[in-house]
Amino acid sequence: MNNEEFLGKLNEKLALIFTDKAKVESAMKYSLLLPGKRLRPLFIKTVCEDLGGNLEFVWIPAIAVELFHTGSLVHDDLPQIDDSPLRRGKPSCHIVYGNDFAILAGDGLMLKAFQTLSQAHETTKSMLFESFSKATFDVLIGEALDVEYTGTKRTLPEIIGMYEKKTGALFGFCFAAGAIVSGKYHLVERLERIGRVFGIWFQIIDDLKDALLSEEEAGKTTGRDKALGKVTVLDCLGIQETKKFADNLFEGLQKIFERLGLNKTKSLARNVYEMVKL
Repeated sequence: MNNEEFLGKLNEKLALIFTDKAKVESAMKYSLLLPGKRLRPLFIKTVCEDLGGNLEFVWIPAIAVELFHTGSLVHDDLPQIDDSPLRRGKPSCHIVYGNDFAILAGDGLMLKAFQTLSQAHETTKSMLFESFSKATFDVLIGEALDVEYTGTKRTLPEIIGMYEKKTGALFGFCFAAGAIVSGKYHLVERLERIGRVFGIWFQIIDDLKDALLSEEEAGKTTGRDKALGKVTVLDCLGIQETKKFADNLFEGLQKIFERLGLNKTKSLARNVYEMVKL
């Protein structure tokens, strides 16, 4: 199954999760079905394929991670955090449904993620839950650090540490989940670390997009980091050095993927890189 076919089936499954019978479910469904790249589920798929696993075991963690990620975005966009009126080129959940229902929708999406993961195959459920629970808590800590650091001066290691939790944790889960569902348990910890590094790179690229792209190009509100006093790598390195830093990080990851024989994962990462026009 190629990536396009996988995404088509994934979107079909996501569309069936929530009804429109209650307003909060409508808000969750609206946010979940906004057009997105679905990168996190895709990385579970490619790692599983690279390790010779059965793709049938990918669906549950793939859906769970997309549910949680979407919930975190709903909360991110709220006026109390990033105050973003756009998400994936469309009005954010709180713009359409109000702040109260956006908070509840974000909570609901995250809770649904854990309910979904409880349906995983018995042989992998325990390890998936352990990895997912760790990752999602780290996302919370990373988001809290992002808020705490706002308007302050921080060192590069502090900022990278925040990125590793805020964005890296879920990617770490995705890489680890690919190994778990493939039965390659000896690679779980290593792949989680690699996924977290990819997440750091991804967050740096997001910072650059916020600074350099228009709202139309980025598909979301841009210029918010500077306006809100958010602490980013750009504060420490500047735009050009940040680009070099990101490129070096990415090329290092590509070499690791190649060494481990993660060819489909390497190709997906390269596609993500090529999609970014900075």
